[in-house]
Amino acid sequence: MRRRRNDYRTWEELSLQERRRGLAVLAIVGAGAVTAVYLVVGGGGAQAEAAGAPAPPTVDTGAQLGAWYAGTAELRTQIVTAVNAVRADIQASDGTALRPACVQLGQIVEGIAGLGQPPTATASRTWTAGATAYSQAVTACGNLFDGTQLPPPVLLARTTEALNTADGQWTTLAAQIGAPAQIVPAS
Repeated sequence: MRRRRNDYRTWEELSLQERRRGLAVLAIVGAGAVTAVYLVVGGGGAQAEAAGAPAPPTVDTGAQLGAWYAGTAELRTQIVTAVNAVRADIQASDGTALRPACVQLGQIVEGIAGLGQPPTATASRTWTAGATAYSQAVTACGNLFDGTQLPPPVLLARTTEALNTADGQWTTLAAQIGAPAQIVPAS
C-alpha cells in the first residue's frame, strides 16, 4: 500500500504481490492482538483459578445417581417383598395365595414410572429393562387366572423367568451405582 501523489489506492488497485504482503501484515497484527488479549485477560485453566476466577461448574453424575437411587429405596423394598411372596407361592404351588400376590406386585410395579429415570443413560437402560421385566412377570402371573390358553407350568415358568430377569437387571444397576444389591429375605 504505497502512497502515490498523496493518494491512497483501493484494494482492487493493488498488485497481487502488494495484496499478499498486506494480508501477511494483517495476519501478524491479528495474531499479535489475540496474543495480547490472551495475556492481559488470561488464558483460563489453572492460571485463571489461581487468579481467583471461579472454576467452571461440574456435574457430579455419581452423586446425582446415588441420590436418585436412594429416592427409590422404599419402592424397591416393596417390590422385593412382593416378589418374594410371589416366588414363595409359586414354590408352594399355592394358587389361592398367588393371585393376590401377583395383584399386589402389579400395583407396586405401576409406581415405578412415578420415580422417573436415572440421570445416566446406562443406568436408565438398566432400570427400564428391570421395570419392563417386572411388568412382564405381572402379566404372565395374571395370565394364570384370566383364562389364557397356556398350561399353568408354562405361565409359571414365564413368571419366574421374568422375575429373574428383572432382579438381575436391578442387581446390575446397584452394581453400576456401587450400592449393595437389595435383598429382603422371605419371612
